[in-house]
Amino acid sequence: MSDAVLDIIRSESLEPPTRVNDILQAIEKRHKDRVQAFVYYGSSLREMNNPEKMLDFYVLVDSYRKTHGTGPRAFLNRLIPPAVYYIERKDDQGILSTCKYSLLSLKEFERRCSDEVLQSQVWGRFSQPCILLRAKNDDVAERVYRARADAVRQMASQSAPLVAPSATASEIWGRGFYESYRTELRPESSVGRSQEIVERFLDRYASLTTALYGPPDKTGHYKLSAETKDKVKGLWFWRRVQGKPLSVIRVLNSAATFEGGLDYVLRKLKNHSGVDFHPTEFQRRHPVLTSPVMGWKLWRKGAFR
Repeated sequence: MSDAVLDIIRSESLEPPTRVNDILQAIEKRHKDRVQAFVYYGSSLREMNNPEKMLDFYVLVDSYRKTHGTGPRAFLNRLIPPAVYYIERKDDQGILSTCKYSLLSLKEFERRCSDEVLQSQVWGRFSQPCILLRAKNDDVAERVYRARADAVRQMASQSAPLVAPSATASEIWGRGFYESYRTELRPESSVGRSQEIVERFLDRYASLTTALYGPPDKTGHYKLSAETKDKVKGLWFWRRVQGKPLSVIRVLNSAATFEGGLDYVLRKLKNHSGVDFHPTEFQRRHPVLTSPVMGWKLWRKGAFR
């Protein structure tokens, strides 16, 4: 049976340039024989040849234990996924490319693209345009495609009731991404950013909306059910309550993966909230261990409001 949403997801592909392939090879070397697939997303996807753009990937692996070894990193990756890493590489001309990548198991990626998970961090992000690269085999590729189709359906189910009984594709998806961004730490305007990403790929979102809800009327509006509106509003409230503290704990954990990482994170938080936090020497030496304490103190100072 044909699945129009899945067909749209499968059709999204590209041939990455040399700088992207070089970074992918370096990541595969770092996590030898563990990588199942890469999912390329973010602003650099639109400017792949711009070396000033940091590359963003989700790196899907088969096992946390086999990837990280027996240390605490495997436990933390499972407890507070994903683990975030940083890598940089110079090409033959000495041009530096930088990359931030999130490491998640393929199984957990599938789960977090579904309606099993309250937080929208994964299913919200991967309902947006992104590209599957270097899948280990056809079975892995199909699993990623189907997970991303689930992410699209989940985002739509958490967006459409809020703008029911009638809305355009832009209104449906823009509202969903707005709600999702409100659950995260973001320096930019949630309203502006959510509308920008929808308008940039409006034909894509119109095709997905038609696949989910049938064709629009002559004014471009889709007929939607408001039956679950109150429930969906409640779910977004709880996502906001939980989302920002969880975001900072993930980020502080990840700050241990590259030199200057903690300062980078705290600088972003200051730009976002105005809160200037000065960690102790012990916290600098052990950002993973002390991330819950730092997260709590930042919360008390108002960094997540």
